[in-house]
Amino acid sequence: MLALPGGELFEILTRSLNRVNDLLVGHGERVAYGVMALLDQDGRFSQQDICQIIWTVLFHDIGSFRRTDTWSLELMENDPRDTHALYGFVFLKTFFPFSHYTPIVRYHHASESVVEQAPFCGQIKQAVKYLRCVDATDLHRVKFPKCTKQEILAFYRQQLEMFGLHAMPDAVLQAAVPDNTEACHEYVKARLMQMPLSDLECQALLRTLVCAMDFRSHYTALHCTIMVHASDMLAEYCGLDQHDRYNVHIGAILHDLGKIAIPVLILEAPGKLDGRLWEIMKSHVMLTEDILKGYVSDEILQIAVRHHERLDGSGYPRGLGADDLTLPQRIVAVGDIVSALSEQRSYKPSFPLEEVMQILRDMGQAGKLCPYVLGVLEKNQQKIYQSILQEGLHTAGAFEQVYEEYYRLLDLGQTGS
Repeated sequence: MLALPGGELFEILTRSLNRVNDLLVGHGERVAYGVMALLDQDGRFSQQDICQIIWTVLFHDIGSFRRTDTWSLELMENDPRDTHALYGFVFLKTFFPFSHYTPIVRYHHASESVVEQAPFCGQIKQAVKYLRCVDATDLHRVKFPKCTKQEILAFYRQQLEMFGLHAMPDAVLQAAVPDNTEACHEYVKARLMQMPLSDLECQALLRTLVCAMDFRSHYTALHCTIMVHASDMLAEYCGLDQHDRYNVHIGAILHDLGKIAIPVLILEAPGKLDGRLWEIMKSHVMLTEDILKGYVSDEILQIAVRHHERLDGSGYPRGLGADDLTLPQRIVAVGDIVSALSEQRSYKPSFPLEEVMQILRDMGQAGKLCPYVLGVLEKNQQKIYQSILQEGLHTAGAFEQVYEEYYRLLDLGQTGS
């Protein structure tokens, strides 16, 4: 199955990551731009190397929202165990298509001596140093917004000298202090698009983003995997053609991107949400729309953002009715509920198939869900339920593997490789 083109994927990725922390909007693109300038002047890195490193750099802070809702600059700069860098490294090793470059994430806050002693080749060490210097400079600029450009350049030179990187050309120095974040964004995007990604690489990058969001919490870790699989099977059994099955698949993968900005305390609330908290939770749909609009087809967009709409108009965010909802949208709405009921959540246990089906039947009788889709589900319930359980077990294994390795390395004080 095809994945999203590299340009659209870049936009979705950066728009999503920029939702994590308001202080760091544009940080990933600016750092990528500065690191690219250093790699270009180095001469030892091919264009493919540079593009793969830059994709990695864009994910360099992915560990910063492992469990926290905000990750302050003070925590990033004064974390003696580099916990967010360590988690990001372990996580990316599991999902990232360019895993050989993940050590640069592990060491992007490390000292010069630690980098030199690290167990990997000189080329990767050089990339680590470049990321370390540019990242520290951009964080310094964010932390001290009143600094002049000359003061920031002086800080950058100091960082470079600490890592033995002297006599950089002026253009390279200026790249670490860009005047226009949007220009950095467009330049990095254009460079990445010069190296086409394979379908497998696109899917791996997309899965990396989605799993990074889902893995924030034990209670959300399986959701996207199960929801996508249930939606895919329903789309096939409902007789959708290849075009619509593709749209269902991509729309289902992207449906909860907005939850990247929802606090974990709300995602893991032990009881029913009400009032302001429920409004915050519901806002994930509009956040998803804001991230995706203009970068996926309208068919995919509407599949992604209508998964909480109901045929009787009682859903959200727009209270649409049966006449507004296409079959692919109705399928993903059912797939989302199947997933939610089949998983353990902070406020409920996982439900057995009989209970899942009874809840869905009741919703169908109340006029909320599509009777045709429910009929197809009823006919194929055993095959679908057993299949999603197997998919869930696979993802649960990956989740446990990431956390076991993270805590093992953390406890041992090891740096990983």
